[in-house]
Amino acid sequence: MIRQITWSQIKKIWHSKLWPDRTTAIESTSAMVYLEGHNIKNMNFSPTFFGYFIDDNLVGVNSGHLCADNSYRSRGLWVDDAHRGYGYGKHLLQAAIDQAKLESADYIWSFPRKTSWSTYKSVGFKKTSIWIKSDTSDANAYCILPL
Repeated sequence: MIRQITWSQIKKIWHSKLWPDRTTAIESTSAMVYLEGHNIKNMNFSPTFFGYFIDDNLVGVNSGHLCADNSYRSRGLWVDDAHRGYGYGKHLLQAAIDQAKLESADYIWSFPRKTSWSTYKSVGFKKTSIWIKSDTSDANAYCILPL
Protein backbone atom coordinates (compact mmCIF):
# COMPACT_ATOMS: atom_id res chain seq x y z
CA MET A 1 0.00 0.00 0.00
CA ILE A 2 1.34 3.44 -0.95
CA ARG A 3 0.80 6.47 1.23
CA GLN A 4 2.42 9.83 1.65
CA ILE A 5 5.24 9.97 4.18
CA THR A 6 7.22 12.76 5.82
CA TRP A 7 10.55 14.32 4.91
CA SER A 8 12.15 12.80 8.02
CA GLN A 9 10.95 9.30 7.10
CA ILE A 10 12.32 9.40 3.57
CA LYS A 11 15.53 11.23 4.53
CA LYS A 12 16.38 8.44 6.98
CA ILE A 13 15.99 5.82 4.21
CA TRP A 14 17.89 7.89 1.65
CA HIS A 15 20.76 8.49 4.05
CA SER A 16 21.09 4.93 5.36
CA LYS A 17 19.95 2.80 2.41
CA LEU A 18 19.90 4.60 -0.95
CA TRP A 19 22.83 7.01 -0.65
CA PRO A 20 24.90 5.84 2.36
CA ASP A 21 28.19 7.09 0.86
CA ARG A 22 26.88 10.38 -0.47
CA THR A 23 29.09 13.31 0.48
CA THR A 24 26.81 16.15 -0.68
CA ALA A 25 23.84 17.31 1.38
CA ILE A 26 20.56 15.45 0.99
CA GLU A 27 17.82 18.03 0.45
CA SER A 28 14.05 17.55 0.15
CA THR A 29 14.12 18.90 -3.42
CA SER A 30 16.78 19.08 -6.11
CA ALA A 31 18.06 22.00 -8.17
CA MET A 32 18.95 19.61 -11.02
CA VAL A 33 17.51 20.47 -14.41
CA TYR A 34 16.54 17.87 -16.99
CA LEU A 35 19.57 17.00 -19.16
CA GLU A 36 22.00 19.55 -17.71
CA GLY A 37 22.62 22.21 -15.15
CA HIS A 38 20.82 23.44 -12.07
CA ASN A 39 18.11 25.96 -11.27
CA ILE A 40 17.90 27.08 -7.66
CA LYS A 41 14.23 28.02 -8.23
CA ASN A 42 13.44 24.27 -8.15
CA MET A 43 14.14 24.40 -4.42
CA ASN A 44 11.03 26.57 -3.91
CA PHE A 45 8.57 23.83 -4.82
CA SER A 46 6.96 21.53 -2.26
CA PRO A 47 7.92 17.87 -2.66
CA THR A 48 5.67 14.88 -2.17
CA PHE A 49 7.14 11.80 -0.47
CA PHE A 50 5.75 8.32 -1.10
CA GLY A 51 6.17 5.19 0.97
CA TYR A 52 5.27 1.60 0.13
CA PHE A 53 4.10 -0.22 3.24
CA ILE A 54 3.58 -3.91 3.95
CA ASP A 55 2.01 -4.56 7.36
CA ASP A 56 3.06 -1.06 8.52
CA ASN A 57 6.68 -1.73 7.49
CA LEU A 58 8.16 0.83 5.11
CA VAL A 59 9.74 -1.24 2.30
CA GLY A 60 10.04 1.33 -0.50
CA VAL A 61 10.18 5.08 -1.10
CA ASN A 62 10.12 7.67 -3.86
CA SER A 63 9.52 11.39 -4.13
CA GLY A 64 8.74 14.07 -6.64
CA HIS A 65 8.50 17.82 -7.07
CA LEU A 66 7.71 20.38 -9.72
CA CYS A 67 10.62 22.19 -11.36
CA ALA A 68 10.86 25.79 -12.56
CA ASP A 69 10.31 24.73 -16.20
CA ASN A 70 7.00 23.02 -15.24
CA SER A 71 8.51 19.56 -15.45
CA TYR A 72 8.23 17.13 -12.54
CA ARG A 73 11.26 15.37 -11.07
CA SER A 74 10.89 11.82 -9.71
CA ARG A 75 13.69 11.28 -7.23
CA GLY A 76 15.00 8.81 -4.69
CA LEU A 77 13.36 5.53 -5.70
CA TRP A 78 14.40 2.73 -3.34
CA VAL A 79 12.94 -0.69 -2.53
CA ASP A 80 14.32 -2.93 0.20
CA ASP A 81 16.38 -5.82 -1.20
CA ALA A 82 14.05 -8.42 0.36
CA HIS A 83 11.04 -6.89 -1.43
CA ARG A 84 12.41 -6.39 -4.92
CA GLY A 85 10.88 -8.15 -7.89
CA TYR A 86 7.25 -7.66 -6.79
CA GLY A 87 6.54 -4.46 -8.71
CA TYR A 88 6.68 -2.09 -5.72
CA GLY A 89 9.09 0.21 -7.55
CA LYS A 90 6.65 0.45 -10.47
CA HIS A 91 3.86 1.43 -8.06
CA LEU A 92 6.06 4.09 -6.45
CA LEU A 93 6.94 5.52 -9.86
CA GLN A 94 3.27 5.51 -10.82
CA ALA A 95 2.46 7.47 -7.66
CA ALA A 96 4.95 10.14 -8.80
CA ILE A 97 3.50 10.12 -12.32
CA ASP A 98 -0.01 10.56 -10.92
CA GLN A 99 1.18 13.42 -8.68
CA ALA A 100 2.88 15.09 -11.66
CA LYS A 101 -0.43 15.00 -13.52
CA LEU A 102 -2.27 16.43 -10.50
CA GLU A 103 0.25 19.29 -10.41
CA SER A 104 -0.23 19.86 -14.18
CA ALA A 105 3.40 19.19 -15.11
CA ASP A 106 4.31 19.01 -18.79
CA TYR A 107 6.42 15.86 -18.33
CA ILE A 108 8.11 13.80 -15.65
CA TRP A 109 11.84 13.04 -15.63
CA SER A 110 14.40 11.29 -13.49
CA PHE A 111 18.10 10.39 -13.26
CA PRO A 112 18.04 6.72 -12.24
CA ARG A 113 20.90 4.34 -11.69
CA LYS A 114 21.59 1.81 -14.41
CA THR A 115 20.67 -0.95 -11.93
CA SER A 116 17.14 0.53 -11.66
CA TRP A 117 16.59 1.29 -15.32
CA SER A 118 14.33 -1.70 -16.04
CA THR A 119 11.81 -0.44 -13.48
CA TYR A 120 11.64 3.01 -15.09
CA LYS A 121 11.44 1.52 -18.58
CA SER A 122 8.58 -0.75 -17.50
CA VAL A 123 6.33 2.24 -16.72
CA GLY A 124 7.15 4.06 -19.97
CA PHE A 125 10.19 6.23 -19.29
CA LYS A 126 12.57 6.71 -22.25
CA LYS A 127 16.32 7.05 -21.65
CA THR A 128 17.58 10.32 -23.15
CA SER A 129 21.28 10.41 -22.26
CA ILE A 130 24.32 8.23 -22.01
CA TRP A 131 25.20 6.64 -18.66
CA ILE A 132 26.93 9.26 -16.51
CA LYS A 133 28.93 8.96 -13.28
CA SER A 134 27.37 10.98 -10.45
CA ASP A 135 27.99 11.55 -6.76
CA THR A 136 25.56 8.71 -5.97
CA SER A 137 26.37 6.08 -8.61
CA ASP A 138 28.84 5.00 -11.28
CA ALA A 139 26.08 5.03 -13.90
CA ASN A 140 23.00 7.28 -14.06
CA ALA A 141 21.07 8.43 -17.12
CA TYR A 142 18.38 11.02 -17.72
CA CYS A 143 14.97 9.68 -18.68
CA ILE A 144 11.62 11.24 -19.49
CA LEU A 145 7.94 10.37 -19.69
CA PRO A 146 5.61 12.85 -21.46
CA LEU A 147 2.34 13.40 -19.62
